[in-house]
Amino acid sequence: MSNFEIKAGLIKYDVSFITYDVNGFITTDCNSILLINYGTNAVQIESVVLQQNQSLNIEGNAGEFLQTRLLATFVNSGGTNNLVSVKKNYIINA
Repeated sequence: MSNFEIKAGLIKYDVSFITYDVNGFITTDCNSILLINYGTNAVQIESVVLQQNQSLNIEGNAGEFLQTRLLATFVNSGGTNNLVSVKKNYIINA
């Protein structure tokens, strides 16, 4: 019987938090992204409308990478705009 060794490869990642309060594009460039609307105004992410305290979660499998831009548009102007993104980014060792 031959000896063999199996090692699980660990993938390092970092988490970043960014707050948006004006209309614009959100660059993903990550493995997963969570968008949470903490403002009183609704926000539209592409065609998905998030009301106050609603969220949109886009997750990738291990090793996958999402590279796109999502358009965020606040629907009303009478309240507060507060969209928070939480991104899982891989750390690539050079």
